[in-house]
Amino acid sequence: MKTLVLILLSTLLFETPTIEKDRDRWKPYYTDTAPAKIADNWFLPFDVANRKKINNIKIISIFGDHRDSYVKGHIHTAIDINPTQPKAKLVHVYAMANGIVCSVHLGENQRTVVVKHKLPSGLTMFTTYKHLKEVYVSNGQNVDQNTKLARLFTPQESKKYGGDYHHLHLEIRKKFDDYGCASWLTFNNKQLNERFYNPQLFIKEHIK
Repeated sequence: MKTLVLILLSTLLFETPTIEKDRDRWKPYYTDTAPAKIADNWFLPFDVANRKKINNIKIISIFGDHRDSYVKGHIHTAIDINPTQPKAKLVHVYAMANGIVCSVHLGENQRTVVVKHKLPSGLTMFTTYKHLKEVYVSNGQNVDQNTKLARLFTPQESKKYGGDYHHLHLEIRKKFDDYGCASWLTFNNKQLNERFYNPQLFIKEHIK
């Protein structure tokens, strides 16, 4: 009997978290409000020579990759990117289109800003910017492509966390019902396709 109790306790303690079980923890960081302007013109999220030219970013890691960091075995819900030719040592991140900041969550090397967008069709979608060293915006703030959201880690600052955090983890989301936790709790393609667009394809289609 004692052994059975220990097994049950062990199972509960080490149970893999799920989106459904974890999302309420992140809801307080979310502000449900509508953007002031339609998102009808999209740009790269960096201050580069031409924010409409796709080869001004380099992709470090692709959408759908296997991940063993943060929560082991999750699927990469983003693309990791950097500017090909940064203008300065400190790389700043900009909103990709008109929208409103709806969530700023997590801390340290996982700091995240989420922007809610309303499309000309009336549909709502979201862009998520993760691995931010400094954040300059807050919930409820309307933004456009000229709004500086944050800055990235430098390679030297990234070393503090024992990993490669000096890049932008960029998500293009269909919905935000998980309040952020699907970024590390997506374990299969059904969950991936339910909430996320492939950012690489989205950029090719919308930034011209």
